[in-house]
Amino acid sequence: MAEAQSISNSIDPRPYFRRDQMDQLFSCRNCIHNCAQSLHVGRGPGFCLKHESVIWDSGETTCKYLHRKDLPQFVVDEGVREHAAEYAFYPALVSLRTGASIARIRYSEKFVWEHRSFDPLINAIAQYYKAKPHWAFIQGFTGGTDGRRSMAYAAFVRRYMDTCETWRSAYRLVLALVDEIDQEPTFGSREILADDGIGFDEARWDVVFTRLSGLQEYGDHAGISSIMWAADSLNGGLSKLDWQLLHPELNKMRGVWTDEILEHARTNNVFFPAVDDTENDKELE
Repeated sequence: MAEAQSISNSIDPRPYFRRDQMDQLFSCRNCIHNCAQSLHVGRGPGFCLKHESVIWDSGETTCKYLHRKDLPQFVVDEGVREHAAEYAFYPALVSLRTGASIARIRYSEKFVWEHRSFDPLINAIAQYYKAKPHWAFIQGFTGGTDGRRSMAYAAFVRRYMDTCETWRSAYRLVLALVDEIDQEPTFGSREILADDGIGFDEARWDVVFTRLSGLQEYGDHAGISSIMWAADSLNGGLSKLDWQLLHPELNKMRGVWTDEILEHARTNNVFFPAVDDTENDKELE
């Protein structure tokens, strides 16, 4: 617990979160199950993979299965457990403002076009359960500097690890996550919530924290201490929320983390074995 407190306290959230957004840390906007949105990214309705439902107002919605994007689960476990207990008797989505249950809305292209809320990225994500194997579908979201797709990929990988309860089939997904971890994410003006000049900077940090938290959660699953506490190997760039300082740090550590993950996979005889046992992993979705 002491380590978790030190890592979370080393990052001052005030330059990153606005006062009116602090309450949204436990909303669907900050949950990995809503892959295409975050505190500062993604206008319009979201989509929850956990409940297979459109989320009409992500910032005002939550549920007992919340899994925060901004920090690793093991760092915020106590707060997330308290949140889960508070909403334990709600079967699905809940209004943060009123406490009322929210009916599930099945996704359909007809519905979103009728409500003028079509989003191509969410439309793609909504096809997840139609695709097999799931890991192959997830791989299609990696690569490039598109900020929303990068964030969606990191959230997808974290969901995959959490659902499968194993690192064995996730290492290849995490390797791709690490490979782009130092890429600066970019956004179109219609993809961010804020209309002012700092909106793009805030959106960038949403992606940075989602990526880094995914790497650390892999370290937790795989039992690799140096990966679990990867943020500790980043100096002033992360604590000061300074991308110009953080970028060379991420670039340097990218190779280190990759080597550690590869070595661990080889040692445990799961590095692309002759007979691929990916599909034998426990998938609860």
